[in-house]
Amino acid sequence: MWDFMKDRNLHPRVVQRLRVTGFYKILEIERLQLDWSLVTALIERWRPETHIFHLPIGEATITLQDVEVLYGLSIDGLPVALPQAMREMTRVKYLDMLQQLSGFRPQDDTAHSGASRMSLTAIRQHLEILHPDITGETDDLHIHRYTRLLLLFMFGGVLFPNTSGNLVSLRFLHHLQRLDDLPQYSWGVAVLAYLYRQICRTSMGTQHDVCGFLPLLQVWAWERFLQLQPPLPPLPLDVPPSFLPLARRWVLRRGYVHIYEARHNLPLCRDLLDMLEGAQRRLEGISTFRQHASLHMRVFSVFLRFYDAVLNAIVGVLCPYGPHLSLLFISDVNKCTLTQALLAAF
Repeated sequence: MWDFMKDRNLHPRVVQRLRVTGFYKILEIERLQLDWSLVTALIERWRPETHIFHLPIGEATITLQDVEVLYGLSIDGLPVALPQAMREMTRVKYLDMLQQLSGFRPQDDTAHSGASRMSLTAIRQHLEILHPDITGETDDLHIHRYTRLLLLFMFGGVLFPNTSGNLVSLRFLHHLQRLDDLPQYSWGVAVLAYLYRQICRTSMGTQHDVCGFLPLLQVWAWERFLQLQPPLPPLPLDVPPSFLPLARRWVLRRGYVHIYEARHNLPLCRDLLDMLEGAQRRLEGISTFRQHASLHMRVFSVFLRFYDAVLNAIVGVLCPYGPHLSLLFISDVNKCTLTQALLAAF
């Protein structure tokens, strides 16, 4: 995704469509190079039973409010639901739907994986062909098709990546049919639930590599724990300070999109976490620690257990360790906000 964006400027008409969907913030923040040692040290302290990091200073977790404040993803609105019929679709039907919505139908069999997954490489190659033809005179139909493919590329490459790093679920096409409806969904909830699931699988040893929206985990650690923060140099006088989403400041002030002086030292990261003290955590702005996290997770768990019978992840399989993170996609829960669902659960 980021290699594709690095050498290309999106046409203003495409940018306008992406702004309407609410996902352009992710492109504005740009790429954050991951400190894998920090990610590994945090995952070692993750407890899948409670979805909380166990630290010397107490318990901490990433909350929905963190998702909204750090990356600007919506946490209110309709659940990212998947109709029952889509889970039963064949590969041919998915390809027909892809062609209808984007005008793209790969002919190479290697571009497919199973019934509902497609290679990101095939999508990127098609975007590279379409990109030069996007002008001010381009029909709205082609602008919408290009935008849908770009969002599908973003879902598979940034927000919902799998361990292969090169596959995306075509089940997202259900939500890409009407671009104007995308802001109505609580995408931040889906991103956080998917990240929880992948961290759990890695911490339990059911998969070797971790995936998900890991920049969220890294920025959360930087914002929450002062000892883990790289130094932020002062802004130039002619550059206004960034406000929200907060993740933007790590790119604006440090240039992490290109060069990041990551420690990449696992023993050091482990020691830093082991030596954390109460004075080295930040509680202002967004609450993360024990008293807030425990209530947050209890409500989350009740909601998830209640709908476990109808839950199924858009990426394919239910969470292997139980209903706790099967939240991701709710089947046949139409016109139901998260608030209404929580009230129903109680």
